[in-house]
Amino acid sequence: MRNPLIRKIPNTSMSHSTGHKSAGILDDYAVRKVISSKEGIFNKLKLTETTLLSPAQAGSIEYDGCKTYVTNVETARSIDRTSDVAVSTVTVADTATETTLWTGAMPANSLCEGNLFKFHCDGIISNGDSANSADQVTLRIKVGGTTVATLNPALKKIPVGSHWHINANATQRTIGASGSRAVHIDMDIAGATTTVVSVANINTTNNMDVTITAEWASGDPDNTISLYQGFMEYKN
Repeated sequence: MRNPLIRKIPNTSMSHSTGHKSAGILDDYAVRKVISSKEGIFNKLKLTETTLLSPAQAGSIEYDGCKTYVTNVETARSIDRTSDVAVSTVTVADTATETTLWTGAMPANSLCEGNLFKFHCDGIISNGDSANSADQVTLRIKVGGTTVATLNPALKKIPVGSHWHINANATQRTIGASGSRAVHIDMDIAGATTTVVSVANINTTNNMDVTITAEWASGDPDNTISLYQGFMEYKN
């Protein structure tokens, strides 16, 4: 007769389902795509605006109303974010119509003082290796539809396989209708370069989408430019 005070050992060879047992936030999210806590189940995590910890606490994630910070050891640093990544080639060829190659969305009232952002675009270009004025291209950078930089090489031969690229960075010093933005832009078309360095007035209460356009002087099958990469980086 089995002693009733001794618990029977379970049959460990039996297969069974563990169900959706949570072993912590990471495991719980991996199984159910939600986060469980004593307050309930959440399918998204939202940080509450707060004053940053002082002194900083290692392992903390905080949001101050403008930027999200992570403290690795002893200094809180804002998170770098990338957006508006071009995932397909855009080509402008055999046309004299100004055409958008890439857009980086920047809605009205979406910036804070001190925001730093960068963008990059690149690709290939050719004009049949012609130095004729009818076979030249103009690249423009626009903010909210207003042109802020232009690259228009004069009588430039551009053979097949040539490259172009744009690198730009900007700091939003102040915001509002008279917002101040320091900018540095480098543009290159097959070795022909131009640089723009200035402090511009940008109305941050209006749409500030950044667009890159291309316009050929004439429509010709040999006049072609393609965007391969384009992306925006918000550094803080």
